[in-house]
Amino acid sequence: MTRQPTLRTALLWRFLLLALLPLVLIGLLTFRTVTHTITDSLEAKNLLLATSLAREVEETLREPQTVLRQLASVMLDYNMGRGTVVDGLLDNAVSNASYFEAILLVDPSGKVLHVGLPDSLADRRNGYLGMDLSQMEPVRRAGRTGQVLWSDTLLSPPGDHQYLCLVYPFGNRLLVGNLNIAYLGQLSNREHAESSLSFTILDHTGTVILHSRLMPEGPRVDLSRLKPVREGLAGHQGTFPFTWQGRDLVGTVVSIPTTGWLVLVSQDVDVAYAASFQVRNSFFIGCLLALGLALGVALAFSNRLVQPLRTLAREAQDIAIGDYQVGIAPQLHQETEELAASFRGMAAEINLRENELLESREHYLRLFNCGNDAVLVFELAEDGTPGRFIEVNDIACEALGFLRTELLAMRPRQVLNVFAEASEQADEVVSRGRRQGHVLFETDLITRTGERLPVELNVRFFDREGKATALAVARDIRERREAEQALRQSEKEHRLLAQQLRTLFDGIPDSLVLYDEQMRILRANRGAVELLCCSEQDLVGQCCHQILYDRRQPCDDCAVARALASGRLEMGQWERAEGRLLEVRAFPVVNDQGAVIRVIELAQDVTEKLRAQRETIRTGQLVAIGELAAGVAHEINNPINGIINYAQILANHAERGGDSPDLPNRIIKEGNRIAAIVSSLLNFSRSKKEEIMPVPLHEMVNDALTLMKTLLRKDGIEVDVRLPPELPPVAGRYQQLEQVLINLLSNARHALNSRYDGHHEEKRLEISALEHDDGMVRIMVWDHGVGIPEPLVERILNPFFTTKPAGEGTGLGLSISHGIIREHGGRIDFESKEGEYTRVLIDLPVYSRKDA
Repeated sequence: MTRQPTLRTALLWRFLLLALLPLVLIGLLTFRTVTHTITDSLEAKNLLLATSLAREVEETLREPQTVLRQLASVMLDYNMGRGTVVDGLLDNAVSNASYFEAILLVDPSGKVLHVGLPDSLADRRNGYLGMDLSQMEPVRRAGRTGQVLWSDTLLSPPGDHQYLCLVYPFGNRLLVGNLNIAYLGQLSNREHAESSLSFTILDHTGTVILHSRLMPEGPRVDLSRLKPVREGLAGHQGTFPFTWQGRDLVGTVVSIPTTGWLVLVSQDVDVAYAASFQVRNSFFIGCLLALGLALGVALAFSNRLVQPLRTLAREAQDIAIGDYQVGIAPQLHQETEELAASFRGMAAEINLRENELLESREHYLRLFNCGNDAVLVFELAEDGTPGRFIEVNDIACEALGFLRTELLAMRPRQVLNVFAEASEQADEVVSRGRRQGHVLFETDLITRTGERLPVELNVRFFDREGKATALAVARDIRERREAEQALRQSEKEHRLLAQQLRTLFDGIPDSLVLYDEQMRILRANRGAVELLCCSEQDLVGQCCHQILYDRRQPCDDCAVARALASGRLEMGQWERAEGRLLEVRAFPVVNDQGAVIRVIELAQDVTEKLRAQRETIRTGQLVAIGELAAGVAHEINNPINGIINYAQILANHAERGGDSPDLPNRIIKEGNRIAAIVSSLLNFSRSKKEEIMPVPLHEMVNDALTLMKTLLRKDGIEVDVRLPPELPPVAGRYQQLEQVLINLLSNARHALNSRYDGHHEEKRLEISALEHDDGMVRIMVWDHGVGIPEPLVERILNPFFTTKPAGEGTGLGLSISHGIIREHGGRIDFESKEGEYTRVLIDLPVYSRKDA
């Protein structure tokens, strides 16, 4: 058994923790603040020193740049090109500027043209002339960008010392000055207030240009591996720790903007953070002294606090063994007195808890009996068979018809059908339930009267006082079974309905095909199977353009493709090889989002229908001929009478021996007039199959008026024709369009005669036309007759509907006209106001060569 710590020990450690925690926190905060302050001050000081040194380097390097700028200005101003003059100018500049070892004039290709040298190095002139500097990075980049550039450190040809290269571009040439690093040596000789500091100037590659005494000496020392140098080359500046030759250092690095070089100020870590180390040592010593003091105080206070608690513990043991009359002495401290008072009231509290337990049991029983399901709790024997009932609720007693005492004396096999007889099902239910923790199944409850109630039994297994126990919740499922029965009946009816729909689907004689969104066939009725001469199994999954035409893409005018794209009913025609014509209608099926997911295609054989339609048009034509017959007869009668009269005059003149030379011309004119009338009538009445051709509207209107003008003139109707001379021909069948115009003129004549009995100035009709931008020509027939009542406008295109009196109309004229206009790809509309006017608008497509 693990030994627990004493209260005295716990109080001691807690007192020490509470006493030292504020001290430690304040000390840590102070230590951290002071350390950060010292560190920040050191870094700021080093950064200021490095920045100052960078500015000094910039100032020092400004003078060589000024010399080269002045040389370039002189060369540009005086256009110097002679060698001796340029060499003298460059030699003079080198002699006056001691920091230059040489000044070179370089052409754009990098070749040295002229060189300026001090007197001591004049023998090297020929070695410089003609030298190719095009491979030097500063020379190549300065020539390309036109910028003044400083090079990295370079070794002189003998390799005995380092030098720097300043490249100054001007015009199309370059001035290259070789700068002795000794010129920067004045910076390394400066004395610093801090003897531990050292500084280094590095080029773009991290190679040392200039260094103080603390850094290693030697030509081209590479420090690029040091962390401050790496950060500086990456474009960062600041203070960074690093190690050099076994020493821990901190270095502050800044960049020189004009050259891109780096300035590194270094200092030994021990020296840099000496003040911080002193603060840390002082802090640890103070913590040790505070710990000793707190420990002594904690020991004294813990002994004084624990003694009364030990006394209370002994008295509590007496109460635990049943001595509720034990006397507990008053305590000195409020907390221990409260603890003693708690022990004094413990006996009364125990009695109160016993009463509350009784009330809790009553509450449990109320909850146990308030549900709508029967609850049965029973034990399991060692062999797994159900034992006696332990508890049952009131719903179980009411459902089974037993008293609670009766049920508790019974066993589950007497009321649960699943356990009524020893069977494999009962054993399987118990074993599976004990293995999974619960089991759900359907069975019957056996009531007192022997009635069986269907229930859903949810049995959960658990251990109670070391014995296997089962809690069974029985839910009445009579309503659910009735619902399931209704569902099964509904499914049966649904299958019957589906069968009826399939019978109807196959019973439709026309072709019905269901397509998906990829135009694959999903279903096809018997009409489609017979039409396509394939079995339904061969059609499903295929596309019609693959089956019929062996094409990979749909036909150009496929109604199904158009319905998928537009989401509207699309129509088309399909002409079979044997001359049969099918009318195709594609009905889109959309989902809740409005997307087309299926298309139903109905293909109907309309060959006989079209034949009947042509017969109807022919019938309407004959009706129109009948209406025209009287007018044509009257129109022919007048020129015949003229011919007879002229012939009689000729006969009379011949008897008297006279001469009338103009009479034969008049006879010829009247005869031609008869021939024109008869020709128009014959053309209109002739039944022939016309193709789509250009129809000149002027000619078509004149022919129609030729047949109608006698009737119109007889009724006193004025006709106003307004056709623009530039009106294009329309695409159509001449005879059918003439029939439409004659029907409209006949209706206008009837409307005007109904409004005006005789001659009247408003008894007139207008025929006009104009071309639209959409490739259509609009023809307008406008009469000022009785008009059409508004409720009848929607019905005037229906077959056999007429507003004329009985015996004066068949009701086919407008219906036939509507069919003809629709076949021509046009439309017909009506604008009418009862008692005032009727205007008929016909839109027909303009003829183009593709219509031929």
